[in-house]
Amino acid sequence: MLDCISNSPAKLLANAIINETTETFWLLSGPSGAGKTTCCAEIITQVRAAGMSVGGLLCPGVFKNGKKVGIDQIDIRTGQRQRLGMRADKARLNTVGCWQMDERVLAWGNTVVARLKAEDLIVIDELGPLELEEGYGYQEALRLLDEKRYRLALVVVRPALLPLAQIRWPQAQVFMLAEDLE
Repeated sequence: MLDCISNSPAKLLANAIINETTETFWLLSGPSGAGKTTCCAEIITQVRAAGMSVGGLLCPGVFKNGKKVGIDQIDIRTGQRQRLGMRADKARLNTVGCWQMDERVLAWGNTVVARLKAEDLIVIDELGPLELEEGYGYQEALRLLDEKRYRLALVVVRPALLPLAQIRWPQAQVFMLAEDLE
């Protein structure tokens, strides 16, 4: 496990990715608000600047007046963006915590992942309870990772689900973010 105590966790991990010569899989984890999505976005920028191709999904929060009100889903390769989740008043199908996920956008995310073929780095932000506990969500990402159809992969997983992810992918290296970097 690689603990991140650097002022620039994205730079540290991006350098590892850029210099990697073998098939490698990283799990990026940290508590809510630690900056996992921000770290992924910075890594994507640095890896692209090094001339590498990147594909996958990035899921940044949507904020209004300093409060998180939604989650978007971005196709990293094309930049296309759709609203993945909104705050939910009560639990319904496809509800994760307080977030109601849009089935159509989840399906689009699966299509994006299914089309990944020759990217140097694949980023999936994030695999959560829908995928790892309920058998729903980004199932194409699970297949891609299980079948090792990547050269380099970076996947965000929350700390509570990290043990499940490590059992499923024992070859993955873990990169932990400290709290409150976002």
